[in-house]
Amino acid sequence: MSAYALNKMLRDINRDPVRREAFFTDAAAFAEGYPLSDEERRAFLGKDIGALYRLGAHGLILRPFTLLHKVPEPEYLAAIRG
Repeated sequence: MSAYALNKMLRDINRDPVRREAFFTDAAAFAEGYPLSDEERRAFLGKDIGALYRLGAHGLILRPFTLLHKVPEPEYLAAIRG
């Protein structure tokens, strides 16, 4: 898959309160609404920041997503730097 679906999904969570609530209610069901690869789905459901970044999640979309999960900045930076 392209990184487009991954970025769209993360953006939807970041910006749309209804979709954010749906994500927090059932992340797996929420992810079914997007055409993700198995690898993207695993990284998303596992909140694997490094993998999401390597799969094409843009830093300006990924960081707000990690803030929703209270990921400290040093941990976020270490994850995207590998």
